[in-house]
Amino acid sequence: MNFEQFAKERFQGNLYTFIKEALDFYQMKSHIDQEEEPHLYLDSIAEENMLTRLVVATGEYADIELAFEGRVTRNY
Repeated sequence: MNFEQFAKERFQGNLYTFIKEALDFYQMKSHIDQEEEPHLYLDSIAEENMLTRLVVATGEYADIELAFEGRVTRNY
């Protein structure tokens, strides 16, 4: 399944649920920490690129950084 198909089938308007499903489906090591506001911890450049393509495919966001309002930490 390509990213556009995944987004079309799975995105229901809730970004964080969608990203959690994508992390599980594509078996990524990145994760979301739910403190006061969700924060995305990226494990690799490849995963960042995949997640960016997924959020862009929803038609709601320009990139992963904007989708998480800057709450992105890169651990690579």
